Amino acid sequence: MEATADSLPWAAQCAGAALFAAALCVTALGVVLVFLRRWPWCSCHVCRAYLTGSWARDFTNLGDWYAHLLRESPTGTIHVHVLGCTVTANPANVEYMLRTNFDNFPKGKAFAALLGDLLGGGIFNVDGHAWRHQRKMASLELGSVAVRSYAFGIVAQEVESRLVPVLAAAADAGAVVDLQDVFRRFAFDTICKISFGLDPGCLEREMPVSRLADAFDVATRLCAMRGAAASPLVWRAKRLLNVGSERELREAIALVDELAAAVIRERRKLGVAGSHDLLSRFMASAGAGDGDDKYLRDIVVSFLLAGRDTVSSALTTLFMLLSKNPGVAAAMRAEAGDGESAAPLTYEHLKGLHYTHAVLYENMRLFPPVQFDSKFCAGPDVLPDGTYVAGGTRVTSGLVIAKIT
Repeated sequence: MEATADSLPWAAQCAGAALFAAALCVTALGVVLVFLRRWPWCSCHVCRAYLTGSWARDFTNLGDWYAHLLRESPTGTIHVHVLGCTVTANPANVEYMLRTNFDNFPKGKAFAALLGDLLGGGIFNVDGHAWRHQRKMASLELGSVAVRSYAFGIVAQEVESRLVPVLAAAADAGAVVDLQDVFRRFAFDTICKISFGLDPGCLEREMPVSRLADAFDVATRLCAMRGAAASPLVWRAKRLLNVGSERELREAIALVDELAAAVIRERRKLGVAGSHDLLSRFMASAGAGDGDDKYLRDIVVSFLLAGRDTVSSALTTLFMLLSKNPGVAAAMRAEAGDGESAAPLTYEHLKGLHYTHAVLYENMRLFPPVQFDSKFCAGPDVLPDGTYVAGGTRVTSGLVIAKIT
């Protein structure tokens, strides 16, 4: 009896270990079966090129490769089956998704999961009522004469006191400058001033490093890498284990959250009454109190996303095109008056620069600052070009439209 009693704990341990191993095997088998069932196995040339990365031998970026494929497509639409994605450059399809049948093409939960850690419940990551509410508030604020005049004054001051001196100093010294970096700093300074009333000073002569700008760069880049993964299981597993790029992303977002909280605290400390920056106006119009920091944090991040890389990208490509078309640059200077007028430049004067506006629009047609716009098809649908789109399929448009027209 004593021997039997002594052996029971050991037997129980063995049984427990066996049951645990069996449960682990069953779970692993279940995951494999689900993976095999849902994985869109495909051996077409597009999917093979995507999975092997062979497209990179002939194209510098994914957008150029997509544009090449779309030029060869009779309908201007292609499928990347391993991503469960349909890519279209057909204008009728784009209009159908964005206007005619807008409600059937939300951003979707899959998109929200990709960017949720960074964007939270901001306007770029929500659908339905939340999106309409934020869009209405943003339209009211951005459309007001007071905000536009305030933004014009900030941009004019930033150009005169920082951007022009930096470029002039480089020209006098015969130095080479990275225009994209200069414009990114210019855009970050202006968007922070316009949005939060705070000056990070990134475009000072010393070209200081901004912790918020660097952390935001890392976070946006790694979130984009999530969307390029062949399966969401890859980045979800890395996030669960807190390893690799997901660990780096978590650290970057933690820093963004910390600095965004500091911006909100500083704005509350300075007060919102009489302030024209967008954050103050949102806080005042929404009655944001101490319990709304998460909502305000998402607004801060959304402003940064909307106003930084888009502006710097557009300015960079604009000056690249102007360098290749000096006649256009001369016409723009002539329209602006070549600086002959002693009268200060005003917002109303800018509105009358029709040729300059046309140049800006053409620049953004050729090089859209937002490369891709992805939607998810909520229910089965047929696009105007006859393409069938199953429910849950990601449908992407954007840069590729300009590239093939």
